[in-house]
Amino acid sequence: MPRSRSARFFVAWKGKIAPAGWVMLTSLFFTALVGLDTESSISYQAFSLLASVLFVAFLCSLFFRGRFSIQRELPRFGTTGLVMAYRVSLTNLGSKDQRGLTLHEEFGNAQELLDDTIRPLKPSRLGRSFKLVRRPRPLPARVRVRPQGIPNLPAHSTVEFEAQLLPGRRGVLVFQSARIARMDPFGLLRAFRRIDQTQTVLILPKRYPVPDLQLPGREQYQLGGVTQASGIGRSEEFVSLREYRRGDPLRHIHWRSWAKCGEPIVKEFEDEFFVRHGLVLDTFAGEEEDDPEIFEEAVSLAASFACSLGTQESLLDLMFVGAKAFLFTAGRGVAHTDQLLEILAGARAIPQADFDSLSSLVFQHAGTLTACVLVFIHWDDSRRRLVEGLLRLGIPIHVFLIRGARMGREVDLGPLQASPHLLRVLRVGSIEADLGRR
Repeated sequence: MPRSRSARFFVAWKGKIAPAGWVMLTSLFFTALVGLDTESSISYQAFSLLASVLFVAFLCSLFFRGRFSIQRELPRFGTTGLVMAYRVSLTNLGSKDQRGLTLHEEFGNAQELLDDTIRPLKPSRLGRSFKLVRRPRPLPARVRVRPQGIPNLPAHSTVEFEAQLLPGRRGVLVFQSARIARMDPFGLLRAFRRIDQTQTVLILPKRYPVPDLQLPGREQYQLGGVTQASGIGRSEEFVSLREYRRGDPLRHIHWRSWAKCGEPIVKEFEDEFFVRHGLVLDTFAGEEEDDPEIFEEAVSLAASFACSLGTQESLLDLMFVGAKAFLFTAGRGVAHTDQLLEILAGARAIPQADFDSLSSLVFQHAGTLTACVLVFIHWDDSRRRLVEGLLRLGIPIHVFLIRGARMGREVDLGPLQASPHLLRVLRVGSIEADLGRR
């Protein structure tokens, strides 16, 4: 397609031309216009000089023939909105010393990155007017990274240096390849050598400092509590011996068995009564025109609560609907908070789905919950019924509703009319400020 070819050409040359090169090209264009009349203007002389400099710079950029290999030491996770540092090892495989090099990372598919920035408006389907539909505000760039300077690289040697980037979105970040650039002597054009080295890192959702929620409620009876919690309860009734797991108290180590087996062994006790919190994430996006940033903020808020709600002495059930209804449990040896964050990093909005599937999942496990936190991106009859049902069961709840920056804060409280403090409306762009507001 002509448009895609021109777009790829623009992306390719945008990186090759340095800022000084763009200034030179702009000057070349204007001198060409003014210098058309060679009899009344001498601008054609400036045009000739600028064209000669650009031509020499272009020729110099053709003689970059270095050979390199690269290895990145990436962290296990990155976090949206926080600078991620990683180590890079670059080896010069050629017989010539290299100086003045820079590293340019390429992420994912070039066409995918282009589609994120070039989003033409679509005409409205209603009628034949030329009115354009309101497009949702685009999501932040997938990643922001500046060219990284590389130390002088002698022939057949390796240098290590630190690179940084700023993830803009959660999910899997793919390092597709690396490009080693060298500037021409005039500082106008860059020449590149591409190194195919694909690596990935998982970017976790952004987190906010959330208020300390008062979640009243008593410990609930948990059927098969030992199996579900994999921990140690309060009844102090000995059940069996098992291998040591991370987080087990040292006071429950069975020293004799450790001496016999040579590995840590702990005593397991019956655990049927403990605190169990629910965290419900609304993934039903609704209409296509809905702002996608609302859902991203909802995921970030859910991740914030997943980190803040204590799971050392309690369980946390994360419930949402994706391809099907999911329930993930963390705390007391079952799983760690990092695993919940990994799950939330891959959560996707579900358009045109039935909210009752999420309500059924919540009510199915409501009998074991001590309290529940609900993160909604809409407020309608289905969500009111879920809130009303939980209140009828006597389960303490906190509801957080994410709304667009242009939307108002007034909502029909419905079942929360008697306790309006249980619902907090947070607006995109001021989530942290709204969370801090009492």
